Amino acid sequence: MKYLLISLFFLSFSQSIIAQSDSTKQRFWKIGGGFGLDFSQLLYINPKVGAGDNRLGIGGNISLFANYKHKRIKWQNSIGLTFGVIRIGRGEAIPFQKSIDEFRVNSVFNYSIKDESSFNYAFDLHFLTLITPTYDGNYLSRINADIWHPIAEFFSPATLTLSPGFSYHTNQSYGDFTVLLSPASLKMTFVTSDSIAMMGLHGNPFEKDVTREEFIDNWKTQPDGEIDGGFYAHNYIQLGATLKFGYKHKLWPFKINGKTKHRMVVSTLVNLYTNYMRDPQNVDVEWIANIDLHLFKGLSLSLMTNLFYDHDVFVLVDRDGDINTGVNGYESTGRRVSFFEQILIKYNFLF
Repeated sequence: MKYLLISLFFLSFSQSIIAQSDSTKQRFWKIGGGFGLDFSQLLYINPKVGAGDNRLGIGGNISLFANYKHKRIKWQNSIGLTFGVIRIGRGEAIPFQKSIDEFRVNSVFNYSIKDESSFNYAFDLHFLTLITPTYDGNYLSRINADIWHPIAEFFSPATLTLSPGFSYHTNQSYGDFTVLLSPASLKMTFVTSDSIAMMGLHGNPFEKDVTREEFIDNWKTQPDGEIDGGFYAHNYIQLGATLKFGYKHKLWPFKINGKTKHRMVVSTLVNLYTNYMRDPQNVDVEWIANIDLHLFKGLSLSLMTNLFYDHDVFVLVDRDGDINTGVNGYESTGRRVSFFEQILIKYNFLF
């Protein structure tokens, strides 16, 4: 299943790149991307007491896009990978710790209801997973001899959302504004690893102290296994509604080789989802914001933030503020808002 989905994602994206070889179609495509790096390093040999320790951190962001626009069709495709690791101390006994790991694929197809209309028939596809295995404490390799399996890995979890519906787009002096509404949106969560699925942390069906019939009634799916007086399942299919708000504004234009560029680009996207089949009052939220400040010759300073909440997905929780308790100060997991921020030096390019 996971390899079929991957093939479909890259097939749709590769079609956009192949199309540019046809000179009659090339003018309709805009293809490019960007990559940014985050690097820090500190070397200590026989450090003074209290002075610190070795540090090595590296991370980055790679994004590619292929956008098509012709007549009433507008098709936007993007692939993005954000990854970062850090290690403090020396020796192989201290593994690298993951600071961020996200792989995204997004494709939005719009067909305007009529010529020059701001209203469109729309189809939105969004896929999210991570790349490398993560062990307890967010480490790339295990440090606990009693826990052999990772807590997350590629396609464990993975989320695929398919949202047919309607969209509205307007381009004004204050920026581009987009709304997409899908009243019949299909959201699928996959946890292909059995050892990870039985933890019940990634939005897959998991419930203790219930009968098999109660589990099926609550989650509307058959269990794949039983654990500690309860049940769990690898996959979770939801039917609900998706509402997306997008905004992008370019500031301070200037000219380079006769082309108009902008000193700053601000963009944000809010994605809301509710599941008709189970607890529709618990709305899933993802809010992404980006600020790109142009430096020179394709280089920019990029700030990215991400706010996330899903009632079925658990996050690490520090309940007492004591960094010496638990793994990295996190005593347990729970339902909370998750937030991260990243600053990168980024290089942007067009094909």
